[in-house]
Amino acid sequence: MPSYSVELPESEERGIRVECDEHGEWTELPADRHSGTFYCEGCGRELEVGFHTEDWRDLAEMC
Repeated sequence: MPSYSVELPESEERGIRVECDEHGEWTELPADRHSGTFYCEGCGRELEVGFHTEDWRDLAEMC
């Protein structure tokens, strides 16, 4: 089974880079979105990538 790498940006204006380690195909997801898809032609697979920042709060705080 192929493996994939996800590289987080060092600055906010860069997107999230997703790469197939076996085939070297990659894409950069936009920095302003929290999800996206990556398709590797070599694998014939599409990955849906979602990421979350550390900015969160406990739902109990909303009450």
